[in-house]
Amino acid sequence: MVLITLSVSVSNTQRSMTPLDPQNKLFIITLDGFRWQELFNGADSALLNDKEATPLNSTIKALYWDRDPIERRKKLMPFTWNVIARDGQLYGNRKFQNKVNVSNPYALSYPGYSELLTGSVDLTINSNSKTKNTNSNILELLNASPAYKGKVAAFTSWDVFPYILNEQKSSFVINSGFENVKTKEPSIAQKLLNTLQSDVIAEKTATRYDELTYIASKEYIQNNKPSVVFLSFSGTDNAGHENRYDQYLEQANNADRMIGELWRMVQSMPEYAGKTTFMITTDHGRGNLPSNWGRHGLFVPGSGQTWFALLGHNVVPSGEMKIENQVYQKSLKDLMTQLLTKK
Repeated sequence: MVLITLSVSVSNTQRSMTPLDPQNKLFIITLDGFRWQELFNGADSALLNDKEATPLNSTIKALYWDRDPIERRKKLMPFTWNVIARDGQLYGNRKFQNKVNVSNPYALSYPGYSELLTGSVDLTINSNSKTKNTNSNILELLNASPAYKGKVAAFTSWDVFPYILNEQKSSFVINSGFENVKTKEPSIAQKLLNTLQSDVIAEKTATRYDELTYIASKEYIQNNKPSVVFLSFSGTDNAGHENRYDQYLEQANNADRMIGELWRMVQSMPEYAGKTTFMITTDHGRGNLPSNWGRHGLFVPGSGQTWFALLGHNVVPSGEMKIENQVYQKSLKDLMTQLLTKK
């Protein structure tokens, strides 16, 4: 078992000498634009009492408010604080000077995801426009390896991911936005999902509902047993941009529930039980004040502050990390590789 502490990577020499272990499974899960403030402290009282940000605040308070921040965060994200905090590791609580940051200066989604998955900062990627990413990402590199060839899949709510992952040159499964699930023998659930997306949902935006992304990924996992899965939710960021703190909290709680369900599912499957690690993180932070919490970007303080969590057989149960430390988003690519290597 590996304790990830101050260093989240291994040397190039170690990586080249240590082969990937095909028995190891990795799920990379992201909550778009979800702040460390809510992860570690729960709901913000100032935003709960802001009638514009939280119109139905009595209901939201009943669901997510407690004077004690420890209880408050458990109400918001019960799986995170009852399971991951007990059996895994959480990084990014700046109260303890345990810091996680993006390295790119833009603090936008495309640059953030590119940094996370390529392990580098490309300064030419400075917006969310649909342009092909020429940098190799961890998913395509793993899919090209003998250990994980044909065993990599990505399911995302945001329809820009085919460009971030450069779908045209990638040979692994990528399902994004309201794209139908393409398989030779679709399950009943996959057929229903495709019908819902094609025929029922009339107004299709840049992001589909996270629940649909989750269903698509879950069905694929059950039917195809991939070894490496990238699963990206967008509900928290959408709510933030709409300045709806109530919906932001609900989307975070919903993502936590789906992650918990997914963890229980894979632990019940012999292909994954005792062999799987979850890495959960975000692409960027948000403004650190009640006045700017819904925005993020180069000129919004707090936008570069992020977090990540680990849970699984390659992670020593250490809970919330309270040591002074600095980790950058680009380092997590090497950590992903480390979690898949033979021990």
